[in-house]
Amino acid sequence: MSRLAANDRIRVSSNFFWAKGAMGTVALPPPEVVAISGPWQGGLTRREKSALGEATVYWVWFDEPQFDADGDGPYRGGQIHEDAMTLMP
Repeated sequence: MSRLAANDRIRVSSNFFWAKGAMGTVALPPPEVVAISGPWQGGLTRREKSALGEATVYWVWFDEPQFDADGDGPYRGGQIHEDAMTLMP
């Protein structure tokens, strides 16, 4: 079961590797992302393996477009690790 739900408002940790401190909304990933990444569990999460290890990720639409860790962007949305998000009231 997902810890977060679609339309939950979140803040990205200031210690995450990108979108540091960004506010956003959890959402279903766009069809273009699903076409590349494959199905998302319950349509909302997927397990991602990377140099950072394995993590559950959600798609987040940012309130303000964000640059990634390499300075590319700005991006209106992106995958954010579950443990890097704080649910906002």
